[in-house]
Amino acid sequence: MKKLLSISFVALIAFGSFAQVDRSEAPKPQPNPKIEINIPDVITTENGLKVIIVENHKLPKVSFQLFVDYPIMAEGDKAGVSDIFGQLLSSGTTSISKDQFDSDVDYMGASISTSARGFFASSLKKHTPKLLELLSDMVRNPAFPEDEFERIVNQNISALEQEKSSPDAMASNVAGVVNFGKNHPYGEITTEETLKNITIQDVKDHYNKFFIPNMAYLVIVGDVTKEEAIEYTNKYFGEWKKGDIADQQKFKTPVSEGNNVYFVDKPGAVQSRISITHNVDLKPGHEDAIKLRVMNQILGGGSFSARLMSNLREDKAYTYGCYSQISSDILKGDFTAGGNFRNEVTDSAIVQIMMEIEKMTKEQVTDKELELVKNSMTGSFARSLESPQTIARFALNTVRYNLPKDYYATYLTKLEAITKEELLDVAQRYLRPQNLNIIVVGNEEVVETLGKFDTNAGISLKDSEGNEQMMLKAVPAGITAEKIFNDYIYKSLSVTNKEEYDKKMKKIGFIIKSYSAYMEAFGADMYLMNYEGKPNKTASILKIKSPQGNMTAQKEYFNGEAGGTFAMGAGKTKYEGEELADKKEGVFMFNQLAYMNAEKYDVKVMGIDEVEGKEYYKVKIMEKGETDFIFDYYSVESGWLHMTESFGKDDEGNAVSSKVIHGDYKEVKKGIMMSHSMKIINMGQTIEFTLNEVKIKKKPKSSAFDGVFN
Repeated sequence: MKKLLSISFVALIAFGSFAQVDRSEAPKPQPNPKIEINIPDVITTENGLKVIIVENHKLPKVSFQLFVDYPIMAEGDKAGVSDIFGQLLSSGTTSISKDQFDSDVDYMGASISTSARGFFASSLKKHTPKLLELLSDMVRNPAFPEDEFERIVNQNISALEQEKSSPDAMASNVAGVVNFGKNHPYGEITTEETLKNITIQDVKDHYNKFFIPNMAYLVIVGDVTKEEAIEYTNKYFGEWKKGDIADQQKFKTPVSEGNNVYFVDKPGAVQSRISITHNVDLKPGHEDAIKLRVMNQILGGGSFSARLMSNLREDKAYTYGCYSQISSDILKGDFTAGGNFRNEVTDSAIVQIMMEIEKMTKEQVTDKELELVKNSMTGSFARSLESPQTIARFALNTVRYNLPKDYYATYLTKLEAITKEELLDVAQRYLRPQNLNIIVVGNEEVVETLGKFDTNAGISLKDSEGNEQMMLKAVPAGITAEKIFNDYIYKSLSVTNKEEYDKKMKKIGFIIKSYSAYMEAFGADMYLMNYEGKPNKTASILKIKSPQGNMTAQKEYFNGEAGGTFAMGAGKTKYEGEELADKKEGVFMFNQLAYMNAEKYDVKVMGIDEVEGKEYYKVKIMEKGETDFIFDYYSVESGWLHMTESFGKDDEGNAVSSKVIHGDYKEVKKGIMMSHSMKIINMGQTIEFTLNEVKIKKKPKSSAFDGVFN
């Protein structure tokens, strides 16, 4: 009974307290408490290596981050050399091969990743000495093997091909060029040409000049004491020899005057990628940095309540997402706002984004907006402190940027003190709503809607790498698609007119072409056999040979009346309906003969385009009633077909594209000329086929047309 009375008494007190709360008003937020953040001191070794130690004994793991803080440099005609160096760094040492290095890492269950600025590695504490042996050897005695260098360069070239079809990459390239200039480290673009300019000696020179301990920080985090960490550092990195510290160069950046529109053509795009941007002079740790972060969170920092998202997604339904960001940097930062938008609302989206940017400079934010963002940022900051890596990052930033020792400890106090007046002030000083670079990557159909946003000399056309793109030149009088096609066909057969063509074609009824390629990423050889027979018979088989075994990846066959396909993982299908009808309308040897069928195809010579410094007739081919299309590029100088770009949509309605580049035209038999190199670029993958053998016969007889491949 006494216990029950006690419980009742406590409940009564609680109820009385509850009843006295005035719920007509929201509780007032309490001031953020002062946070104790123990930023560790930096220990400098005899060779100048700066060491930061963050102890955390919750788990028996230790991580090591090496950050080499060499100056930000322009790489010019060898842009990409630092990235190649970073990728090559873990490719073995002078005493350990790459395979053995990787095997040792795997055996420990450790992880090592390298970059242009150093490495990050972690393992269980018991493996720390062995891990540090590898890291020390990697840092002091990298092998830079020639074969790995070639592989990595080729891998990067293939990645660039994928970026050429990425709207985000295109917009980023153009933004770098217009915000910073091509001679600025943030404006120079890594291209296939610059990668091919790089030699293994350039990588070694980069290492010798910049990868030195007296420009580096070693951050040690985890189950380790200060004494152990110092012992590790001296034992494994004490012999790393210091070098001369290079000075940071100064770079000029352009100042936007008025609003400038830059357009990058992406044929077939169903969306426009919009980036509205300009550079910003904002150094890390500047007193305005936290205020600008709050301002940006309200404008478009990521939440659904941000103004850009609320306006363009929730209200207008123009996009799935519209964001903004503002960055600080020791050289120069930038501001960017934008997203992906349907073609038909491209201009409307630009209007709304520019309106929201200008509004930030004209009106104070609301109390509700400010409170919401402060609460969100407070929570994110508090949660980040749960990770010891956060403390390590704070320590590294503190010493790199010469921040006050209590910069992060007083972060929440500074955040809480920010006012609406201060946000309006920094918006007016840092945002430039009348001096914007407006970048649009998309379909040419949206161009005519963009001119009204440019307050200077009109829209500037750019290519995917930020270079000036000239308007297509007009073709000379008398140049038609039919003439371009015929010139190519006649040249392929070494004839000059229709009579000679007919005579030669009577002797050609069946062609077998054998190709090979090597897929370095998979260590596999590919073999492609193409069969063509009069009047419309086709067949092909693709085989792959690798250390894992041999397999048939794909087959296609059509005997003039019926056929089908086989694809690994997808099984067999038969040609039916429209697909079967298309196969029956095929034309032996030259697709160009089919394209001249005016009842089925719309063919248009768009003009003369420039590709890598050479001029080509650009011909658009589209089947009537369809939305898919291709561009063929024929050399103005030689008449050869150089490239075919295909644009369409997949089953989900997403835009897809591919590219085939032809080259090395040579005679195969009695004046018959064929391309001996064929580079296929599809879905980010690049395969380079070489033509090895061609067989030409008069009669089109082969079991391959019925799906039986010998």
